[in-house]
Amino acid sequence: MGFWDELVDKTKQVGEVAGNKADELVQKGKIKYQLEKLTYTLKGQQRKLGSLVYGMHRAGTQNDKLLEQCYREIDATLAEMRRARSELNEINVKVNCPKCGFLNEPDASYCISCGYQLISEPDDPAQPQSAGGPSA
Repeated sequence: MGFWDELVDKTKQVGEVAGNKADELVQKGKIKYQLEKLTYTLKGQQRKLGSLVYGMHRAGTQNDKLLEQCYREIDATLAEMRRARSELNEINVKVNCPKCGFLNEPDASYCISCGYQLISEPDDPAQPQSAGGPSA
């Protein structure tokens, strides 16, 4: 393969990596936006619950069905927030360098801090595939 062919291949690889990173950033942004909306919703639900409890206390009444409905709404919002945080955490998984301990991106081949090879080359018979690499 000639110089220009290699250059074209490397350019394509860089473009793919950049596209993947851009997609990842968009996905992270969407999840963070969803978490902000859910946080705002939760605050409103909690204010509503507090207002109901205060109003019922001042009036000397009790409406367990209405309170239970508020509890269910809050629980559903909290569950959705946990799901979104879990999804965000899956995207943000980092690979720990076994040599220096630096947290690298999950697709990194080499540690950005010390240069240690995180994933061995598949065609390198001297190093087993799992040596020094992240454990799944």
